Amino acid sequence: MKLSKNFKIDYFRNQLVAWRICGALHLSEGNYKSWTSALCIFIFLPVPMLMMVLFSFDDPLENNFNLSLAIVSMANLLKYSLYVTQLSKLDGIQTLIGQLDDRVSGKDQILRHESMTKHMQRMSKLVLISYAFVLVSAAVPFIFESGRTLPLPMWFPFEWKNSIIAYTGALTFQEIGMFFHVLQNYPGDSFPPITLFLVSEQCQLLIQRISSIGYRSRNLKNNERDLVNCIRDQNTLYSLLDLTQSMISYPMMVQFLVTGINMAVILFGLIFYVEHLSDRAYYVCILFALMVQTYPLCYYGTVVQESFADLHYAVFCSNWVDQSATYRGYMLIIGERTKRQQLLLAGNLVPIHLSTFVACLKGAYSFFTLMADRDGQ
Repeated sequence: MKLSKNFKIDYFRNQLVAWRICGALHLSEGNYKSWTSALCIFIFLPVPMLMMVLFSFDDPLENNFNLSLAIVSMANLLKYSLYVTQLSKLDGIQTLIGQLDDRVSGKDQILRHESMTKHMQRMSKLVLISYAFVLVSAAVPFIFESGRTLPLPMWFPFEWKNSIIAYTGALTFQEIGMFFHVLQNYPGDSFPPITLFLVSEQCQLLIQRISSIGYRSRNLKNNERDLVNCIRDQNTLYSLLDLTQSMISYPMMVQFLVTGINMAVILFGLIFYVEHLSDRAYYVCILFALMVQTYPLCYYGTVVQESFADLHYAVFCSNWVDQSATYRGYMLIIGERTKRQQLLLAGNLVPIHLSTFVACLKGAYSFFTLMADRDGQ
């Protein structure tokens, strides 16, 4: 029984829609003289507007909030730019995934494939929901403040407090800017863990195919052909992993660098300065979003490493004892190829691994204590 065409889905449909709306796909195709360039300028215009008022507010909570937003905005601008240069590789990634999907057969493999697609959809929705909470908690609470206030502490080239027209313009600019900022951040943060999960599951499906050789058919030639096809699948899987790593490597390096610092800044404001319930809810949502950004990525990076390690033993789970000398020769080929450890690196330097997530938490705690000591002085 082969995998039905009905099971084949566009795994990155939501991410591609978001990238298209924000102009990343058009820019990756070289369309710089289009509406997308103007939209990107609008999305990232708040970055210098936030930087211009760093530590210039009387309220320390506003300074803390402004610093956090500036860090996130600069990191997102850099990640967005890096993804634009790599989005052309999506076609290659989808082609390789299609080749592996075509090899799915048998009831057990189809059930695992169905479970994989459902889990990927849940992961994508979880990231989207968490970012929607962040957007709502940032864009709504200002209406409960007395007087004219804005959601974000930002510099404007005009006085918006004394004019209803100027205030409406500043408010509209911030609300629309926040929406597009969250929208362009969503695919960049959800694509890496979803892709790594897909790679690990495709590896497990390949393990199932290899392990079952020799039990269903006694024809030695057919078993040799099945093992050769699995070796081709192995090559496809390695190509998929290499292409995925080349696409997400440097954006994830940026994410690791800023996650610890931003978590420390958020915790510092939450513990020492936040008083209102609405502000507390927003800061908690930000912390949750930072966790969603980093933990699933590191977790599935670890799962990928363990799945490829399991691939080494899959060939010995097949019925190799009753096979031909040619089959055993192919066994040596696939066994030697799987000895190499598949370690994903961000920026060709930092492992995409749970140990890195722990290091980010340690770094956040160290930076938090440093900020607390300076504040106490």
